[in-house]
Amino acid sequence: MAALEHRLFDAGMPVAALMEKAALALSQRILADEPSLTDGVTVLVGPGHNGGDGLVIARELALAGHGVRVWCPFERLKPLTQNHLRYLQLLDVERLDSPPQPQRPGVWIDALFGLGQRRPLEGAVASLAEEVRTCGRRCWAVDVPSGLSDSSGEPLGPCFPAARTFALGAVKRGLLGDRALSLVGHLEPVPLGVPPSLLRQCLASAPTLLWPEDCHTFVAPQPPAAAGKYGRGRLLMLAGSRRYPGAFTLALAGADASGAGAIHAWIPQGGEDALLGRHPHVLVFGGSPAGDQLSWPGLSGLDRFDALLVGPGIGPAPFEPVQWAMLQAFRGLLVLDADGLNRLASLGQAQAQAWLRARAGATWLTPHGAEARRLFGDLPGDRLDQARAAARASRTTVLLKGPRTAIAASDGRCWQLAQASAEAARAGLGDVLAGYAAGLAARFLASGQPADPTWLAVAALDHGSAGLELQASGRRSFTPLDVAAALARPGSFAARNEQRN
Repeated sequence: MAALEHRLFDAGMPVAALMEKAALALSQRILADEPSLTDGVTVLVGPGHNGGDGLVIARELALAGHGVRVWCPFERLKPLTQNHLRYLQLLDVERLDSPPQPQRPGVWIDALFGLGQRRPLEGAVASLAEEVRTCGRRCWAVDVPSGLSDSSGEPLGPCFPAARTFALGAVKRGLLGDRALSLVGHLEPVPLGVPPSLLRQCLASAPTLLWPEDCHTFVAPQPPAAAGKYGRGRLLMLAGSRRYPGAFTLALAGADASGAGAIHAWIPQGGEDALLGRHPHVLVFGGSPAGDQLSWPGLSGLDRFDALLVGPGIGPAPFEPVQWAMLQAFRGLLVLDADGLNRLASLGQAQAQAWLRARAGATWLTPHGAEARRLFGDLPGDRLDQARAAARASRTTVLLKGPRTAIAASDGRCWQLAQASAEAARAGLGDVLAGYAAGLAARFLASGQPADPTWLAVAALDHGSAGLELQASGRRSFTPLDVAAALARPGSFAARNEQRN
């Protein structure tokens, strides 16, 4: 965003014009939430252009007839910000001489500091931030909550927690960090109205941020209309064990929701009832008498499958060279999850990564943080940096789970979820995702297209959106099986593409 601003200013756009565009767009967003403003608005104003944005917002809200107060504790302001503050005197907007009381009702707009914060809050501002945090008040933040680093997502010290954060132009990367989420609140991008081509140039190296509505923009390859079950994707699943029988059911539920034409499963000991009760249409590939020490004798003929999922709930066991040699030679898509990743990691990090680089076909890895560390060690940076580094090291596509899941391909493309439901974070949710992603891939591969990492990003987005929809429905709790059922809903990515075909 700093680069974009420099490009605009070098091209002749006045700084004042960009401030007006940004602050007017944000003012319209705030005015659209008219009922929230009935108790008045307090605008916290900083010395720079973020403070100037706040003063334009104060001006617009006052002109719309709302009670507005501003608090600016700084003696020295940037000239443009100073001009806007002086103009508010003409409008009889109240300027507070002392910090506002956090207990007073009304909306607070935090326009103290925005892009590029590097130093902790000080003095009266820091004290007010602590009071705000202690009393439980939440502000509406302009661009970035004051006191939060927009690059690292780390609080620099005291911080103004936000109920809503209005990200101007583009979402700053730190706003998606784990520690930032509780301070950012509901994240809302506000377009600046700049030329789209220029925005794309400046954001070329940034990850693609995925919002729930983006599911509607993806169109997947389709098999011929006359294709039978085997022409609509053949998936083989090796999941579950006597120790973790639920993983088998959850991964199957996710795969079912994908619409894959033919799902084959290696039945773990005790999995027969789950198969017959919930998924009687699933084809039996084999059974394991070994319980938790799942073995895979007879893994021949794998190349008739489009995709193979290995790992959810299969339990820990030593690396089996013969079976894993078959997996390495498999020319279809291999999705490794959970204990599939852990068994591979038992080789040691260097050997496991070499095994992945030597795979005959495309490979998707879906680890959480601990599983990623077993395979790749302590990778530096945030979740997106770590996913990128793991994808480069293994020449695979890596989906690194977390509050804001990141997906990275070995060719440098990367994606990150902008929203997710905290209420959906339950044991077994990753099993549903692994099954859904593998099933979608099998469907799309059946059309004759090579595996596209974008499909894994879309699977993660649809999976996250299903949780958000369940949360929005008002349900106090829901399970991973509920998420799997929501993935089969009419509006899901898989269902829409099935209807399109």
